[in-house]
Amino acid sequence: MARKISEEGFEQRREPYQRYGTYLAQFKSTINRIAMVTVDLPKHLAKATNGGLMTSTRRRLWDSLDWLCVQYSAGAPAAEIADVWPYVIEWAEEYARFDKAYDDSAENTSGDRIPHVTLRDEEYWMVALRMVCFGILTGNANDMPRVMAMLDYVNAELDIHDGLLERLVAPWAPGRPIPDTATRHLPYRKLFKVFDATPDKRPTLMATYLDEWYHASRREPYIDQHGEGDIAFYGYWSWEAAATTIVLGIDDASYRDMAFYPKDLVDYARQIASGAPSDERIGRVAANEPSPRGGWWYTPAL
Repeated sequence: MARKISEEGFEQRREPYQRYGTYLAQFKSTINRIAMVTVDLPKHLAKATNGGLMTSTRRRLWDSLDWLCVQYSAGAPAAEIADVWPYVIEWAEEYARFDKAYDDSAENTSGDRIPHVTLRDEEYWMVALRMVCFGILTGNANDMPRVMAMLDYVNAELDIHDGLLERLVAPWAPGRPIPDTATRHLPYRKLFKVFDATPDKRPTLMATYLDEWYHASRREPYIDQHGEGDIAFYGYWSWEAAATTIVLGIDDASYRDMAFYPKDLVDYARQIASGAPSDERIGRVAANEPSPRGGWWYTPAL
């Protein structure tokens, strides 16, 4: 609860459509649900049903990912997002264990086995995409095999693999199938062009992707959530554009200030990769120009 952004601090929010009243409501509701499961679950573990354990831990995973989005939109430091990642991956794996236990139990009267995360509906963005992107952008890309192990449950048996996710995790989870299809076609399929392009073409293609992102996302669950009824508004961010920028090492100078691009997380990921201390903010400066002050700097030319 101490991580709540003050009303004064909220003036520096990253998401212009976010409202403070809505932020407070979302912050409190997600934290309270996360705390309820984390604190109460061990007390009732012995008498809880498999279905109850599965649904409660799934809700906690969804809430933790929503909370990260809300906090980033409200202006929380990128390092704070990274601090929470170890909990997110642990809670994802705990949910996966309870979900499998339910599938294998007598409570599952149908006998059907459902993926921990379905990749062809809204859970793709709600869980799969955000977990992959947050892992990469918080400097925890080495956890990608753990993330993909959770996503593979049942999906791999059905030969369901997403072309974008597989491209993003390939450096840390080699040898996996990389299809030329996307389980959620738009907007994500458009990023395949960026991966296929030569390095000099990628910045322009990424700028086009971001320019078209909102309209291309019209069937996704995060679209048109702001306004008077914004009880489920977490901010408009193309996490996948940021993760692709990191994976491909793209110079984002030409698009870093575009709408929907979470540049602060990109800067943080680069800071971690450079070995800079986590409490120092990395900056950009043109090649052959002096840095304006002491600190950690990088140039798109090097």
